[in-house]
Amino acid sequence: MTPPEKTPTQALNMLVEASRAPLHGWPNRYPERRPMGYLCSYVPGEIIHAGVFAPVRVRGNAEPLRQVDAHLQSFTCALCRSTLDQAIGGELEFLAGVIFAHTCDAMQALADLWQMNASPEHYIDTIMQPTSLGNASARPYLVAELNRFRSRLAAFVGRAIADEDLRASIALYNETRHLVQTLLPLRNRLNSPHFFAVLDAGQSMPREEFNPLLSELLETLETVPSELEGPQIFLVGAVLDEPRLLDLIEDLGGQVAGDDLCSGSRHFHDLVGDGDPIVAMAEYYLLRPPCPTKFHPLYDPGQRLLEQVRRVRAQGVVFVLEKFCEPHAFDYALVIPVLDEAGIPHLLLEMEQTPSLEALRTRLQAFFEFL
Repeated sequence: MTPPEKTPTQALNMLVEASRAPLHGWPNRYPERRPMGYLCSYVPGEIIHAGVFAPVRVRGNAEPLRQVDAHLQSFTCALCRSTLDQAIGGELEFLAGVIFAHTCDAMQALADLWQMNASPEHYIDTIMQPTSLGNASARPYLVAELNRFRSRLAAFVGRAIADEDLRASIALYNETRHLVQTLLPLRNRLNSPHFFAVLDAGQSMPREEFNPLLSELLETLETVPSELEGPQIFLVGAVLDEPRLLDLIEDLGGQVAGDDLCSGSRHFHDLVGDGDPIVAMAEYYLLRPPCPTKFHPLYDPGQRLLEQVRRVRAQGVVFVLEKFCEPHAFDYALVIPVLDEAGIPHLLLEMEQTPSLEALRTRLQAFFEFL
């Protein structure tokens, strides 16, 4: 008797459910794990994991803000305002602490405000990643900074974080990156909301539970027909905390053929190498394509974006930028001339805490008709 053909339904449903579940319910879903929050992919999850924590990415949401206006101005990005509001409201008390990365001014202010409002038993730290990645001192500086973080986290845990612990965590996280890299060419087998839900799950679930589910999903996607039919777009930006935008794209007949989002494919870029684990992680962060808060003299954001768009054969680019996010706005100004010269249409969408979905629909519909 021929065994029934596998479908991606079960694994996909579990991943989508995990990505959309309220963050405050995390302890009930994973009672045997100890969660540690982080807000940026420049935070080394492997060190957190080696310290026997499950790294959980803290994300913004569209819920009404209650208390944050007393701490952050209205011209601060929605990510900072929403996450701090969740923290002040007690929704993130289940976290053992939160790790920040040195990126923009707003995020630096957020780290200080978080420290001021955190419970005394919570662990709060900031990874001071170098800004100029091509500088000769960047490598030794980052190695020293990662070792500092390793030692301070070990003191909080009450035990040393050994090299073998780090190597085991690097292997687990490299497995995730490899699985996601395998998924990218198959993203046309999933609709856009489901594809990004899978990536979101990888940033909120324990990796020990995420990896088997993604592996199971990949086993079945080869037999699933492509869903790419309408206008093919490439998404660019920081975090995408408004999943309803993806539903709009889907409803209008569009498809996301590729992305360069901090909370999307960029989060799972490439692998950490072998050798000394701290040195390998430092080199990974120095060599990965930098976000707009970093500078490397050999990196051209416009040319890299053009290469990515052409590789996936996208017809247009949609910039999904957090309103008041200056680093990404500066980057936007640098890449637009490159796209214009190449004749690639583009659209800028500024995202707010509670965006007007109808306004987004109108602009996307006009852009798709143009494509």
